[in-house]
Amino acid sequence: MPLVWPAEARLFRHTDAHLERRYPGVGLLLDTYAVVDLGVKKAAERDGRAVACHAGCDQCCKQPIPVTPLEVLALHSYTRHRLPQDGLATLVDRLAAFEGDKRYMTLPCPFLQDSSCLVYPVRPVACRQYMVFGRACAQGEDASRTRPDDLLTPLYDYMLTGLLRTLPWYAGHEPCPPEHPTEESAREFFLSVTTVIQLVAWNRFFHA
Repeated sequence: MPLVWPAEARLFRHTDAHLERRYPGVGLLLDTYAVVDLGVKKAAERDGRAVACHAGCDQCCKQPIPVTPLEVLALHSYTRHRLPQDGLATLVDRLAAFEGDKRYMTLPCPFLQDSSCLVYPVRPVACRQYMVFGRACAQGEDASRTRPDDLLTPLYDYMLTGLLRTLPWYAGHEPCPPEHPTEESAREFFLSVTTVIQLVAWNRFFHA
């Protein structure tokens, strides 16, 4: 079963008071990210090798990226309220080009710009847990295929503990979350609501 909420996760908590007030659920998600980041730190320490990821690495951003509905809300709210207006306009144009593109499996993340993440503080769980040891990925390399032993193995309990924190936000939505979640029912629920970032109809948020 998941861990009791670790107090140490507070050290990793990103705070955005405005977004947390305006968008119910963002605070829960930031709690989730904190415990996931703590789990990544502990997993890396357990492995005993240095993480090779660094600023400018972007190969992991050029593959389908799993994302939950609450993460979609956080990405939308962050870009709408935290990007400068010219940057937001450029992003909206880029998102329009993604709409209906059947090549989504080969498209990079729409929030990747000049090898940098525009939404780094609220990047999804999948991005936070994708860490490579040994050396940074080569251009065009998929480390999960070329050297899977160099990928960090996340601590599942930390991820599930974090995700369970977000369940109250899903109440009243379809599909309905489990009322008394077990590890298995929670896992099945999050799998059922997860899509990939390249398939989200982003423009319905920005043109609503």
